Amino acid sequence: MVRAHFTSRALLALLITAIPISACGEEEHFSPLPRRQSAGNSTGVVGGPTTSSPHLTTVSEHIDSLAEELWPISTEIHENPELGYEEVRAHDLLTTYVASKPGWEVTRSAFGLDTSFVAVFDGGHGAGPVVSFNAEYDALQGLGHGCGHNLIATASVAGALAAAEVMRRESLPGKVVLFGTPAEESLGGKVRMLEAGAFAEHAIDISIMAHPGPGGDAGDAAYTFAMATDRFDVEYHGQPAHAAASPWLGVNAQDAIALAYAALGLMRQQSRPADRVHGRIATAPGAVNIIPDSAGAVFQIRSDTTENLAPLIERFEKAMEAGALGTGATMNLTMRPYGYSDMLNNDVLARHYREWFDGAIPTADEEKLSGPGGSTDQGNVSHDFPALHAFFGIFGDDGAPATASVHSEGFREAAKTRKSFDKALKAAKALAGTAVDVLTVEGLLDEVKEDFEQNNKKDVAQRLARLRRRMIKK
Repeated sequence: MVRAHFTSRALLALLITAIPISACGEEEHFSPLPRRQSAGNSTGVVGGPTTSSPHLTTVSEHIDSLAEELWPISTEIHENPELGYEEVRAHDLLTTYVASKPGWEVTRSAFGLDTSFVAVFDGGHGAGPVVSFNAEYDALQGLGHGCGHNLIATASVAGALAAAEVMRRESLPGKVVLFGTPAEESLGGKVRMLEAGAFAEHAIDISIMAHPGPGGDAGDAAYTFAMATDRFDVEYHGQPAHAAASPWLGVNAQDAIALAYAALGLMRQQSRPADRVHGRIATAPGAVNIIPDSAGAVFQIRSDTTENLAPLIERFEKAMEAGALGTGATMNLTMRPYGYSDMLNNDVLARHYREWFDGAIPTADEEKLSGPGGSTDQGNVSHDFPALHAFFGIFGDDGAPATASVHSEGFREAAKTRKSFDKALKAAKALAGTAVDVLTVEGLLDEVKEDFEQNNKKDVAQRLARLRRRMIKK
């Protein structure tokens, strides 16, 4: 018989390589996969709108006229990062700016959240479509605006103002609604707003936004294939004992977490390609010659749909239980509130965004080849309302396409460049144009809703899975 012998260093290496670790800690949440490679030079704007809308000039010129007003706001948000539910400065900057525009009614600290807001433009010409934009502005722990949310706020504010300008000039019925949505980074700001009835209260017909990504023009997309996700905190409790004199009297909680971690690594061999499990072990204090009586970790579980997430979570829970059963430790496993759903992309909205942004960006079928990436609480919104979560690639200080991934120092630096800001304005024009099409093109809203209903029919099992998740959390 050959006995396998592992040194502590070798065992540690096995555990580290058994399962991917989040490089950015608990705050990592949206991390799209690398985009397609550009067929040509991606250092400048390529292609252009293919829309035949008569409102193209109005939208474009109005957003251009806002550029020098929005540039210092985007910069100030970037240079003064605030964590989720603490975005006081960003909240005040954005609400003060929008309130200064004619016809906008702004409600600060809305829906029971101090740093949420809602701004409504009603042209006074009767009932019509209600188009809404979501602005994000929270930052990452230790990384500031390493996800570029200052640019999301820029794009949504500019897009909403331009859509309202078309409504004003054309005396259109309907409303434009701008939501300030705090705490996207893992804390579920939009989920809490959904629960508070924020979007339903304003009877929105569509919900749209755009997110920066790496790659310059090669990073542009009208689709986001975001994953459903939940987070868990696990704690193991054992019995301390002297590690040399009487180790048999102890119950090693650290062994429990090591065993559970190894079980997860083995579980990955039989996991689906779209499944993700990643985590971080907490650093435990204590003397080296005392059997550890406590150990903990945080894990994030993701899958391409909520329906597929449910069985993955069940397998994860069994792996955690294995740590307790194998060592005699007791376990506390807690699911964090406000899990994120996968993104239901509305093909009709995406098609119109593509026409306004650049007819050369990928189609739905081309985008699906990249597979799912990170997670966003816009996914939760998309299961209740027709929604769009587009991407626009940004640029570094040298004007070249940003190569750093989101949630990194390099991406944070790219998110503050003027060229990236200008790209956010291009996204704003496409968002505004999409909203204007819904407001003006006869029958388009019906087409949007039909696509949404078809997605919902496919989503019955996922809705049941989400209901089970909510019941578990309660």
